[in-house]
Amino acid sequence: MKRLAFLALIASAPALMAQTPAPQGPAGAVPASSSAPTAIVFSEKGANGMSDLPMGVHRIPDSDVVISGHQGGGGIGMLFGVVGVLVQSSINADAGTGKVRNAEDDLRFDVRAKAIEMTNTIMAGEQFRTAFTLTPQPDGSTMTVTPYVVLTFVKKTEDVRPYIVLKTKVATGADSGKTIKYFCCEGQALPLASLTENNGARLKELLTAELDTAINVMLLDRSQPFPRNDEAKVETNGLLPFIGKPLKWRGFDLGRYKDYNLIEFRGGLFVFSGVNIVEPGALEITPVVKK
Repeated sequence: MKRLAFLALIASAPALMAQTPAPQGPAGAVPASSSAPTAIVFSEKGANGMSDLPMGVHRIPDSDVVISGHQGGGGIGMLFGVVGVLVQSSINADAGTGKVRNAEDDLRFDVRAKAIEMTNTIMAGEQFRTAFTLTPQPDGSTMTVTPYVVLTFVKKTEDVRPYIVLKTKVATGADSGKTIKYFCCEGQALPLASLTENNGARLKELLTAELDTAINVMLLDRSQPFPRNDEAKVETNGLLPFIGKPLKWRGFDLGRYKDYNLIEFRGGLFVFSGVNIVEPGALEITPVVKK
């Protein structure tokens, strides 16, 4: 029921909650140099339970990993909540041995530490060197990045879609700035048991690749924003972060990054609002034709 209530909340939210469009700029352009680069700070706070997450999510303890899509589900495992699903999957994976391991340990991923490492590597190149710095700038702008992971169950299955989320806000002086989130999920949904095998090796591999994509898109958009054209409306249909079944939703086309579509869902009320980095074929995307 909680999940149904959440979807009902999404469907009835007013259009006035839409985010203010960001300044326009050429998509994919190399960042222009500025006298004071923006300092990047990676927050340790993780996702905000009041504004970033729907009701009923499960947080993996001592991590920035949350699980969603299971709310209102069924099956024996759900009698014990999300942990029951994890343990049940472990039992299924180890059939014949009766061995149950702590699946939550295999779902942990230090996304903040990995994001810092990757950003250092990316900024060692020329593309963003003049736009950003990892050294605090007393009189300059600061971009606070809050990274977290959302593992979304696909309804009526034990398949999971892992998403990287980067929540960003650029503050300059007294201006606290606008929040923009970046979501990235690559590949098809996979059985939970396969993601937790070998100490979660497959999950960590997927999340590392997604994080690299998300950081690059974030740095591009935050240094020289992709065009925000209010006329570039599109209809989408498919799986979105936190939602366990396909959802039809209207967004805005921001262009492309490599072969990814960049679709922005506006409205700060919605937990999937922000720039969704979409692989080819991952969503049905149809331009909205003016009548």
